[in-house]
Amino acid sequence: MHPLIALALFSAAPTAPTAPAWLAGDWEPYSNAFIGLRMLTVGKDTLSWKGCANAHFDVVTSTGNIVVLRLAKDAMCTLSDAPPTRMDTVRLTLRENRCDLGVEIFASPAAMAKNAPSATGLYGRAKCPSGPVDQAAASFSTTPR
Repeated sequence: MHPLIALALFSAAPTAPTAPAWLAGDWEPYSNAFIGLRMLTVGKDTLSWKGCANAHFDVVTSTGNIVVLRLAKDAMCTLSDAPPTRMDTVRLTLRENRCDLGVEIFASPAAMAKNAPSATGLYGRAKCPSGPVDQAAASFSTTPR
């Protein structure tokens, strides 16, 4: 194969989606459902919550202000319910004020397909000048399902 054709084919190959820049950093829990998980810290390809340090993830989709992450099979991230629900898929939605982050946690890809989260809530930027939107937390469930 000619080297230029090989280069063209290689550069045209689809690339895996990456986490958007706005997701990186520390997020504080605003909703009661996530107070027990404490601070959420997101890196390039890892996230950390209470009892879940540097769990690797793959970006399933990233479109505009919504990103869906699938945690690695060996990630031991769980909710604080009884018995603990393993976190498999996480959908994160950045609100218009760019300070608030809607968080939905799914126990499996099947639960995500059915839009049946195990928990939903709201996080916010630690140093956001506006703080949480007044009614932001009211529009999300504050208890794990």
